[in-house]
Amino acid sequence: MARHQQRCLTAIALALGTVLSMGACATTVTAEGLPNVSAPPVAPRPAEAPRVDLMSKFDLDPDAASEHWQERGSDHITPDPGEVDPDDQAPNDEATGLSADPTDGLGPISLADGVGLGDQGYGDPAPQDGMNYGTTGRLYFTHDEDWSTISVCSATVVTSATRDVIATAGHCVWDSDIGSVYLKLLFVPGDLDNAAEAPWGVFAASEVFLRTEFQEQAFSDPDLGLSGEGWAYDYAFIRLAPNNEGVKVQDAVGAQGIAFGIPAETLVVIGYPTAEPFDGTSERYCAATSWSRYRMGGYSIECSMTPGCSGGGWFARWDPERGAGYLVGVSSTSNGFDLNANALGAAAYELFEYAGALDESLFSGGGIE
Repeated sequence: MARHQQRCLTAIALALGTVLSMGACATTVTAEGLPNVSAPPVAPRPAEAPRVDLMSKFDLDPDAASEHWQERGSDHITPDPGEVDPDDQAPNDEATGLSADPTDGLGPISLADGVGLGDQGYGDPAPQDGMNYGTTGRLYFTHDEDWSTISVCSATVVTSATRDVIATAGHCVWDSDIGSVYLKLLFVPGDLDNAAEAPWGVFAASEVFLRTEFQEQAFSDPDLGLSGEGWAYDYAFIRLAPNNEGVKVQDAVGAQGIAFGIPAETLVVIGYPTAEPFDGTSERYCAATSWSRYRMGGYSIECSMTPGCSGGGWFARWDPERGAGYLVGVSSTSNGFDLNANALGAAAYELFEYAGALDESLFSGGGIE
């Protein structure tokens, strides 16, 4: 029996106020069961230049996004779930084996150290040891000029040459109902209590990058549910303007590693679930020592985190002492029992390159050890 799937985002009501200055059923397998992603991390970077016609860049106005706002209410609007079309199967994104390390200066995370956090599917409070507290944050976005209604997702700061990149879900930046990128996006790293506490400030999005396959082939209908092969590309990168003190986000909080097709022996997922029984006021996590293959070619684990966790990071080689790992996907869809993510591979790498977020030095090692 097919389970209901839903996008893992939610919406909340906000109003102007005090200043925040400047942003289905699968067999359980091990990593070897996912083609390409478990390939040895020695593949060269893609030989072909990025296909610009399959990628989109949207320039935003950080000053406009930095309007004064404050959360007013706590009403959560969860998207209506619907049946996923079982015919929408997508090939697994080709693995590159390329990775960039976390920015804590300690180098690659070994298999012995990256042991994960065991098995935990209930969305318990995320550990705040190491760098993960600041590198995960909440993403606020709206089409309203006055921020009267805002939706929320999760996002992660990832290692980049520009020191200003976060990764999130495609449906957290693209409004499929009107066919447009959201006009205003704000990122609050280490968000606490609905941005009542913003330890490192607020960062406004200046550029958004996503695959056009998602824009053109990912469909959501209140009655028909989610359909289309575009859901295999449900990820996006955002470049952020500096905060109101002129500091770039990576310089402020550090950055998690990022990998485009590497073995995933264990997984740790972090985000801000907002719909009941959660309230979006703190980081939560799920973890798994095995996973199922998501029909779109990625990962699926038991996890009860609710809408609001969309775009949150999925990490392989998680080192509990460092609070760091390699981002290998972002939260995309859920049926209430299982949470799904697409595995980042060659198409995601091309998008990352298209965003101007890398140079050769980031990937000089050729892959994690």
